[in-house]
Amino acid sequence: MQVVDFSRARRALATALLAGFGCVSASAINIDVRGTLGPYGGFGNSLNYSAGGVNVSLYGWAETGALQTSTPSNFWLFQTAEIYSWSTGVGVCNRVEGTLASGNCSVNEQEIDTVGSRDDLIVLYFDQIVSFGNLQVTVDPWDGPGSDPNDRDLRFWVATVASGAPNLSTYSFNTLSTAFGTSYLSSVISSYDAYTHLLGSVIGPLSGNLLMISGNWFDRSCVNRNSTADKECEAWQLASIDVDVNVIPVPAAVWLLGSALGLLGWMRRRSA
Repeated sequence: MQVVDFSRARRALATALLAGFGCVSASAINIDVRGTLGPYGGFGNSLNYSAGGVNVSLYGWAETGALQTSTPSNFWLFQTAEIYSWSTGVGVCNRVEGTLASGNCSVNEQEIDTVGSRDDLIVLYFDQIVSFGNLQVTVDPWDGPGSDPNDRDLRFWVATVASGAPNLSTYSFNTLSTAFGTSYLSSVISSYDAYTHLLGSVIGPLSGNLLMISGNWFDRSCVNRNSTADKECEAWQLASIDVDVNVIPVPAAVWLLGSALGLLGWMRRRSA
């Protein structure tokens, strides 16, 4: 009678299953964040979007808190801001600008900007790990030529956090790197067109569940007026983002499971 090592068979089955379920493919997801979503939310609110099985929450922060006492001291701690979505994209009203409901945040302040030293930051928290290898971020200049600053440079961070969007109230722009890594710069020439930043070409195959974007906060000498050179401060609204998610080919995995179970049953009958 033939002796069959079922422990070895079970190990083979486990290996086959892991191989099958480990086969994943990347699927590109576009998340369009344009369009008004509900009433004004006030400081500390959030916006939530879903696409392709991915959920993402957006939060606004701004350097409007207490002045740092550490060196360098020309940075302010972050405070929550109000985030809102217009037809052109998501913008931020910080505590210096005021809230939308009060009417203190004017149409010229409904952007993510780096005007002065009170810069804005937008935080995107995903409910799963996504790949930023093909990350694209489209920004809209909103009002085009005029008295607003109109550069479209941006800095961004990619990280993985344990759970939930982080509380940034103890951070400033120059201390974010201690928890979330060095920021990357994606720059464009001054213009009034919408832009799609191909951030994946800047950072390579990184992945995570946290994406933070601001203007080029590192440039503290930007000019808050139209200029012929690339010297304006940043001011834009976030229109959409593209990320990649891993998709398990379920039909193939199920087929493999059925085949493996059938093989194990046949081996048992042979040994009986």
